[in-house]
Amino acid sequence: MADPSKYSVPNLERALHVFELLSHHKEGLIVSQIAKKLEVPRNSIFRICGTLLDQGYVQYFRDTQQVTLTKKLFSIGYRALADDSIVQLAHDPMRALRDDSKETVLIGCLMDKEGAVLEELAGLHHFNFRVERGARFFLHCTAPGKAMLAHLSKAEQAKTVDNIELTRFNENTITTKLELIEQLDSIRESGIAYDFAEQIEGCHCIAAPVMDQYGYPVAAIWITGPSSRLPSSDFTTLGARVKQAADEISQLLGYQPE
Repeated sequence: MADPSKYSVPNLERALHVFELLSHHKEGLIVSQIAKKLEVPRNSIFRICGTLLDQGYVQYFRDTQQVTLTKKLFSIGYRALADDSIVQLAHDPMRALRDDSKETVLIGCLMDKEGAVLEELAGLHHFNFRVERGARFFLHCTAPGKAMLAHLSKAEQAKTVDNIELTRFNENTITTKLELIEQLDSIRESGIAYDFAEQIEGCHCIAAPVMDQYGYPVAAIWITGPSSRLPSSDFTTLGARVKQAADEISQLLGYQPE
């Protein structure tokens, strides 16, 4: 195999240089400033920033014309290094939540257009739901998926929602982007997401986001069980308990709410 170090992609190198430059200018830079500092044609920087904006890595402020990094890049690097650390830090709050609720408790993260289960603590009932580590889950019809989507930046949220397919599983499933966005706004206010048997009949879930030190939803924890044991009438009380556990993990990751 040829040595990959002998090959390079100029525009990719320029994009990486844009990342590095913006990381030193949290207040943001306009396109012409970036081009001047990197000694790269303005049109090239304009196209690169446009692509990064589409992918959710930068945000653009029309009033000042400044470009700044979003927290997506931080999250990618953090997940690459810290998935195991998140699970380790989450273990005690998850166990306490499992012991209180008696239901299965899980933690998962975003994986592009899906979610992925990082760890599971089986419930204490003879009958409980089991999900294998690494299992993928939909974002639009699951409590953890909605909990993480709701706490993305508006730009990244819109990009993600545009790219996911709103598959219908039953009459409870959200199938329009407008309805999903409205629910995400409500979830962002409360910090708690619910799954009203939107994918699996008779299965309810309650989730809350886990935030990193930058305020990015690097994960979500949730409880899942049959609707007979997790009735919607108990959602408020159980939701507060799930959010408490998620907040404990967030604090261990360095998150400080404003």
